[in-house]
Amino acid sequence: MSYAAAFVDLDGTVWRGRSAIPAANAGLRALRDAAVPIVFLTNNTGVRRDEVTSRLDAIGIDYEGEPVVTAAWATAAYLAEHRPDADVHVMGQDTVEAEIEDAGLTLSTEGRADVVVAGYDDRVDFARLTGTLRAFGPGTVFVATNRDRTTPEEDGPVPGANAFVSAIEGMVDQEPVVVGKPETRMADLAAAEVGADVHNCLMIGDNLETDVLMGERAGMDTALVCSGVSAREDVAASEIEPTYVVDDLGDVASLL
Repeated sequence: MSYAAAFVDLDGTVWRGRSAIPAANAGLRALRDAAVPIVFLTNNTGVRRDEVTSRLDAIGIDYEGEPVVTAAWATAAYLAEHRPDADVHVMGQDTVEAEIEDAGLTLSTEGRADVVVAGYDDRVDFARLTGTLRAFGPGTVFVATNRDRTTPEEDGPVPGANAFVSAIEGMVDQEPVVVGKPETRMADLAAAEVGADVHNCLMIGDNLETDVLMGERAGMDTALVCSGVSAREDVAASEIEPTYVVDDLGDVASLL
């Protein structure tokens, strides 16, 4: 099968924690040998786009200048397009704040804000939750970087962004606008990076509820790799149907 591009997830697909998944280089090499452009596409908000490339190099993953789309960068791009003059309160990682500032928006450090952005936040405590609650007022827009339930690490799963987004949602009784996977905004941004028609692209990732569902919603073929969050038995129990199910990224060669 020939594809205009492949969108490749990172956590659980290329790396797990701070270690490369052994078959990742073989899979990436197969895509390059088949002349399929690669876009790395991740809900991870802990790294900026240039930091992703450094991390790939550091763990021994061959990187050849491919574009990177992160949920943090995508969130900043969404706000720059839809709320460019907003004061933005962030309950999330420093990376999210930096991307929002780089997009020309103003960060709100206290009081009410026009927009509240929430995502994974390993610094959260009662005071931080209270400050976020008090940032809401009439008309405040609630934005989530993503709603990943968990993130795969070397020693097992850890809570994902949804743990923090749901805490805020429960306090304010307001559903967020979600930017990251499985929303198709991420697919559209990735396709634009390589000038491809999203419908002719392949989404490769380890999570049925984010990677595969986004691809399904965007009208793409999808490949679930069983090296991270989701396993083959999860597919049997789910209404989400990947086009392909493989053990790891190295098996993608058989799909091309």
